[in-house]
Amino acid sequence: MTGVFSAPDIQQRLLTFELADSIYAIPIACIVEVSEVEPLACIPTLPTEIAGVMNHHGDALPVLRPNVLLNVEAAKLGEPTQVLVISETITGGARLGLPVDRVMGLVDGESAMSRDEDPVAERRSIDDRVVLVLDPVRLVDRAKEVIESSLGRNE
Repeated sequence: MTGVFSAPDIQQRLLTFELADSIYAIPIACIVEVSEVEPLACIPTLPTEIAGVMNHHGDALPVLRPNVLLNVEAAKLGEPTQVLVISETITGGARLGLPVDRVMGLVDGESAMSRDEDPVAERRSIDDRVVLVLDPVRLVDRAKEVIESSLGRNE
């Protein structure tokens, strides 16, 4: 059958994207969808510079600002063109939206697990560029921490 990925094939592919002049990669198996940017609604008691929610097929999808989630300089961020809908695991789990400047494509490569709390699991050379490989579990954990700490400050 052509066009059908088996589980091992899909686990060996990374989606690359550009964000603030850096190239990132995340396992394609954890990408639920690449969505168009939509207006964000406010989350009560959560500052808009931290996150908002987007309508994703009738569900409220939390969308975190990349500068907060990945510690990139806000001044370097471009105008996002797409939102990655990310699941923490292949089988599902918590989801979040990550606005990106540009989706670049798929590359061969295995996922990586972070050894600490940083969502960037490792730096790799792919096509002569340094690519920051994200751990989706740590990325979702970081999103939860950011939201919880922001809500706690406003109480």
